[in-house]
Amino acid sequence: MDDAARDPLTHVATAGEYVALLRDVRRRSGLTYREITRQASAAGHWLPPSTLATMLGRTTLPRERTVVALLVACGTTPAEVRRWVETRRNIEARLGERDRWENQAVPSTSSPPAAPQQAANSEPAANSEPAVDGAPAGTAVGPVRPAQPRVTAPWPTRRWLRLALLAVLGVLTVGASGVLLPGAAATVDSSPSDGCPLILRQGMYGPCVLDLQERLVAGGLEVPVDGWFGPDTTSRLIVFQAFGGLPVSGTADGRVLDELSGAVKVPPTWTEDRIGKEVRRVFPEDPGGAVQLARCLSGLDPYRVEIAGDGSRRWGLFQFSDMELSRLGVDRRTALDPGWSIGAARHVWSRTGDFGHWHCTASR
Repeated sequence: MDDAARDPLTHVATAGEYVALLRDVRRRSGLTYREITRQASAAGHWLPPSTLATMLGRTTLPRERTVVALLVACGTTPAEVRRWVETRRNIEARLGERDRWENQAVPSTSSPPAAPQQAANSEPAANSEPAVDGAPAGTAVGPVRPAQPRVTAPWPTRRWLRLALLAVLGVLTVGASGVLLPGAAATVDSSPSDGCPLILRQGMYGPCVLDLQERLVAGGLEVPVDGWFGPDTTSRLIVFQAFGGLPVSGTADGRVLDELSGAVKVPPTWTEDRIGKEVRRVFPEDPGGAVQLARCLSGLDPYRVEIAGDGSRRWGLFQFSDMELSRLGVDRRTALDPGWSIGAARHVWSRTGDFGHWHCTASR
């Protein structure tokens, strides 16, 4: 296979494909949005995180200077940057040609002109153009497609129809999830160019949430990077707030985003294999039952935080509640320590001789 076949940039034909490749460049760089902003600024380019989120969250052709700023920040060589710019200009030229066809004048159908009379035995001119209302036959009035003209809605009408459809799809998507917090409005961040919302919370979707998830991953927390602010993102955000000494709200404001872009990292926790071995050691009377219970409660995830319908939370491997932590005089960081959680579970078991303290019917 030659280099052209292996290079996806040579096969890009649409703006959506072009943006998809830009997203790949950003992912391969391993940089967060804020880090890219700093790198771009150091190279003399202006690329705020909101603009970057807008570009990578849409399927329209981005501005040339924004593309260059991203590529330079991600370490792309000057020669490759020129190839990206050339590809973008080619796509822009094709889009401009398509728009010219769509916006060309359509002959009026209210009073169709009579067919021009031709002399007997005469042939039509090879390059003659059809007559248009108000123009004499043979006058050039611009290219006309040979296909039958389509009846389409005016551009403003089509635009509003698309916006309405996107709004309906967003409502249906959020409504089907059933995971919104009480009082939290589901929003689709369709205008991040105006800046992200002041507070990101569960139920939101869009490039601003994607940026938050990427920062959580960079901070040492595994979370799906899918742009959807669901329970997993809330759980991981709470863990970061607990370790960072921040108010544990499960929402992200400017302070939280700044902390996520800083040097604060969540310490790595135990692997499932280590957890299983320790649980079996601490519960020799019923090692299998203890591991099964921990798996049911937290999926053997020491950083699991569950939020109940009344807003209370349960923490860690064996899911101790806020009230239990307060009674035991333990802070939230301690509750997320797997060693402490296993020892506390053993203490509860020693009083009852069974696992009746916990109720878990669904495995994770």
